[in-house]
Amino acid sequence: MEYVLSIIGIPRYSLKRVIAPFGNFLLHLHDHVIPTSRNNYHPHILGHRSLALLSGLLITVKIFTLSMLSVGPILPAYSSAITVENIISLTNQSREDYKLGTLTENSVLNAAAQSKADDMLKNGYFSHNTPDGRTPWDFITKAGYSYLSAGENLAVNFTEAENVETAWMNSPGHKANIVNKNFEEIGIGIAQGEYQGHTAIFVVQMFGTPVEQKVSISETPTKVQTTPAPLPTATEKMAEVASAKTVGFSAKTVADEVVPPVVLKVESGNTSVEGENIKISATTSGPAAKVVAYFGKEAIMLSPKENGLWEGSVALKDLAEKNASVRLRAFAMDGQSDQLQLADFAAGTLANYNLSGTTPTNIDFFGRVMSPKNFEYNFYLLFVAVMLACLILAIAVKRHIQHLSLIANSSFVIIFAMLMWWAG
Repeated sequence: MEYVLSIIGIPRYSLKRVIAPFGNFLLHLHDHVIPTSRNNYHPHILGHRSLALLSGLLITVKIFTLSMLSVGPILPAYSSAITVENIISLTNQSREDYKLGTLTENSVLNAAAQSKADDMLKNGYFSHNTPDGRTPWDFITKAGYSYLSAGENLAVNFTEAENVETAWMNSPGHKANIVNKNFEEIGIGIAQGEYQGHTAIFVVQMFGTPVEQKVSISETPTKVQTTPAPLPTATEKMAEVASAKTVGFSAKTVADEVVPPVVLKVESGNTSVEGENIKISATTSGPAAKVVAYFGKEAIMLSPKENGLWEGSVALKDLAEKNASVRLRAFAMDGQSDQLQLADFAAGTLANYNLSGTTPTNIDFFGRVMSPKNFEYNFYLLFVAVMLACLILAIAVKRHIQHLSLIANSSFVIIFAMLMWWAG
């Protein structure tokens, strides 16, 4: 090697100067992890000072997570919940990735999709066709939606909207509906209940291209044909009828047009603290006659305001003591109803922090979405794994030379880290 360096004109000592810092770093790293005669078979990472610093790091990570959840800009609640808004938003995000236009929510398609979801839950099946032979198009036309083309996606046994969208995009048939450039409108139906012996959520996604297409008016007048147009031949008439059947609609007179029903919907909900009470508000569209907020086995009726706004309040202690989940439900005189899962309340800070780890809270951290709870969970697991590896090495390399204080102190820190991980 030195001969090669002399040929290309590089001094011999320069290689040693380049390698020396790396050698020193590796030597120090070796002494920190591996017991040798240089460190008296006492790895530096398991020394008293290092263990004290590592214990402080464990506490700092816990404080950081709690602080971020308390003061960080939390993203909208239930961002991962399976709701109409989340499913539509994720679908349009997927279409945006393929440079396609966004789908517009259609209340009639919503009604058709909800009817299909309710029917699957009621009759205990999961299929595009019902046990009695009805197709998705039967639900769409019964709701009063006239279409040029339509499609349907189904999902069951999911708990997060992102997982539903991912599963659909991983399935060629479902993906074809989502990225179909001809679809213009969308409707979502969601039903939750008992299915095959456990609680399940049915999701129905319906797409449509309405018969009534948007018309744009040109600034320049269109030239009018002065000569009469020739009458269509019998062959051309047959071709027109065949074309109409392939796109899934039939001609109707004005008298036969179905007037779309006005659908009741809980558009949004919100909670805010006012002294010792929680103010609950809801916004509805459609013929809402009353709106009720349910928490636990109790409920309060919200008062109507203006522009579909409803408000009410409940004592914070009533929500916290019951670890209540607040759910809004609107009712109409014609029997329609719609509901929205609003928020969960727990008895204290630790409970609201969610010790079970099943629903991590996402926050906006300098423009990036992150879950402090997931970060903390993974950090403690990695910490325990590394410390256990170092302790095993320290015991195994020189079994006849052991430091009882090293083993005891390291074991204490590992147990402490595991308790922090277990607590949440």
